[in-house]
Amino acid sequence: MDISRNMAQEIIDELGGILNQQLNFFDAKGYILASAHPERVGSYHAGAARLICEGLDELIVYRDDEYEGARKGCNLPLVMDTAVVGAIGITGEYEQVRKYGQIIKKMTEILLRESDEQQRKKIESRIRTRFLDDWIMTDQHLNDPAFLQRARAQEIDITLSRRVAALRIADITRYADSSHGQETIDSINRWVRQALGQVPGAIFSKTASVMILLMPAQDDERMLRFLNRLMQGVMDQFRVRLLAGVDSAEDIGHASVHQAWKKAMKALQACAAQKERQVLFYDDITYELFLDDIGSAAKALFVQRVFQGIPEEEIGEYAGLIKTLYLMDGSISRAANAHFIHKNTLQYKLNKLTRITGRDPRSYKCVPLYSLAILFMREQTEE
Repeated sequence: MDISRNMAQEIIDELGGILNQQLNFFDAKGYILASAHPERVGSYHAGAARLICEGLDELIVYRDDEYEGARKGCNLPLVMDTAVVGAIGITGEYEQVRKYGQIIKKMTEILLRESDEQQRKKIESRIRTRFLDDWIMTDQHLNDPAFLQRARAQEIDITLSRRVAALRIADITRYADSSHGQETIDSINRWVRQALGQVPGAIFSKTASVMILLMPAQDDERMLRFLNRLMQGVMDQFRVRLLAGVDSAEDIGHASVHQAWKKAMKALQACAAQKERQVLFYDDITYELFLDDIGSAAKALFVQRVFQGIPEEEIGEYAGLIKTLYLMDGSISRAANAHFIHKNTLQYKLNKLTRITGRDPRSYKCVPLYSLAILFMREQTEE
C-alpha cells in the first residue's frame, strides 16, 4: 500500500488532536513521513526501521538518540492484510504514552483501510468510466476481444439491445458557471444515478453536462413514462427542470450503443431548441436533423434576410409574436390574448411585417421560413 505524505499528515493531525499526543508516522523503510514536529519529516529513524525489519510488536525508546534520529517514546507497527506498511510513534515518557499505543495503532490502521478502500473505489470508478466512454463514444472496439474482456470485467453484456436517453438541465449555463451551481449538477447526477439503480440492467454514464441513460430495450411509451417520473422527481427534489432526448425505437436490436447515443444527443439538442417539450424522441424531430450542418454565420444571415428591412432591435418582438401565433395554431385572437393586446393591434403588426419583408407569417408558404429563423435566433441567444 502506498501511503502519501498528505494522508499520513492528516492522520497524525487528526489522532494527535483527539488524544493530545505528539505522533510520528514512519514509512516502511523507517523514514518519518509525517510528524507533529515538521522539522523531523524526511529524517531517518533507526528504531522504526528495526521495528519494521525485525517484525517486532513494539519498540520502546527510553532516551533521546538511543537510536539514530529517535526520541524517547513508543513505536508500533502498522499492519494491512498481514503486511507491515509502516509504523506509528508516540513521543514522550513510556509510562505516560504506553496506554495510548494500541489505541493509536488500531485507529491508524482503521483510517488506512478506509483510505485504501476509497482509493480502490476511485480506481474502479475511473476504469468503469473509461470503459463506458469507449463503448458509448466510439464503435471501433465492438469486435475487439480485449474490449469484450473489459466488458465482462464490468459485468456488462454489450450484446443486449438497449435504448439510450440523454438528459441535461434546461438552463445549464445558469448552473455551470458557479461553484454552487456545479454542486447542484453533481447532486442531480447522484440522484439520477441512484434512481436508475432501481431499474434492472440500466446503466448510468455522463459527460460534463449530459447524463446518459442506457436502458433495457423498450418501446417509446415506457421510456416516456420512466423519464417523466424521473424528471418530476428531480423537480420535486431540486426545483430544476431537465430536458431529454431519446434514440430511435426503429433501431432497437440493430444500431450500436454509439449510434443510439448520437441520435439521443441530436434529439436532446432539438428539444433544447424547441423549448416546448421536455422529452423529444429522435423519430419526432424534423428539420433539426440538419441544423448542425449549418454554420452560425449562415444562420445569422438567414435571420437577417427573413426579417429584411426590420430594425434589429425590433426583430425579437416580431419573432415573439410569430412564435405565439404558431403555438396557437394560427389563431389571431388567442395569440393576441397571450400578449395582452387587441387582435387588431396584432393584425396591424403582422401587416406591417408583411409589407416591409414581403413575407406574410400567416401564409403557409412562409411558415417554414419564419419557424427556422426563430429557431436560429434561439440558438444564438443560448450561445
